[in-house]
Amino acid sequence: MRRVFRLSWGLLLLALAPAYAEIYKWVDRDGRVHFSDTLAGVPPEYRDRIEEKAGLTSTSRSNPAPQRVTPARLAIAPAPPSYTVPLRRDGNAMLVEALVNGTVRTRLLLDTGAEFTVLSTTAARRLALNLGSAAVIPLRSASGVFFAPMTKVQSITVGDATAYDVEVIVHDATPGLDGLLGMSFLDNFLVTISTSDERLILTPLTDRMDAELYDGHPKDWWIRKFRFYRTQIESLKGYSGSRYALEMERTLRYFRTELEALERQASQAGVPRRWRD
Repeated sequence: MRRVFRLSWGLLLLALAPAYAEIYKWVDRDGRVHFSDTLAGVPPEYRDRIEEKAGLTSTSRSNPAPQRVTPARLAIAPAPPSYTVPLRRDGNAMLVEALVNGTVRTRLLLDTGAEFTVLSTTAARRLALNLGSAAVIPLRSASGVFFAPMTKVQSITVGDATAYDVEVIVHDATPGLDGLLGMSFLDNFLVTISTSDERLILTPLTDRMDAELYDGHPKDWWIRKFRFYRTQIESLKGYSGSRYALEMERTLRYFRTELEALERQASQAGVPRRWRD
């Protein structure tokens, strides 16, 4: 069965092929809204009042604990820094400034429900992105299915928080803005949104203070990455033999290449096999 990625405009959610873990939302005693993509990121006193973000596929909470590897292969995470970034309210939306590839300043809509970060065609031109041979993602609009280029940017920096090799979709989905900041960037952090004083707090993702890191990433990051690429590959196979076969074959090559690169990275870092399956 073919899977078409849907593009909606409200808070502008991109409901792309589900692959990330669910997002947990809770409100603290001071009224601040918090988001975390790991249950371990929710303080114990708030776990009985969390909300799970709709539309994202959940990962199993009963995965067996990975076997420990030799100390040389892992590191114990220090207390993670937090980066506070000002937000600007525009009606019900929150806007944030981001620096892409260290050179191009953009104004993006903050959207924790969008699985990808989106850049406008104007922003893509300013970045000189090569889209001629880019992978494409099928999206659905009111007029039907269309394809939008998908590529990687070298980095996105919000405040002092930087994520590298961020996958983005190029599409004019946010009139008057340079795009939206989605989970392909935010997934690298524990995200806290303080609506009272309009601040975004980004804390580098760790399951807990003593999380085991492999090549700088905790368990959940590896699990989500492997599931994401495998889900994309399976969902796009339904387009083989269709009028979109050439575009889908190029996109399948992209995801297969990324999965192979991730497998090599995991092997070099000594990531447990069960985290990759």
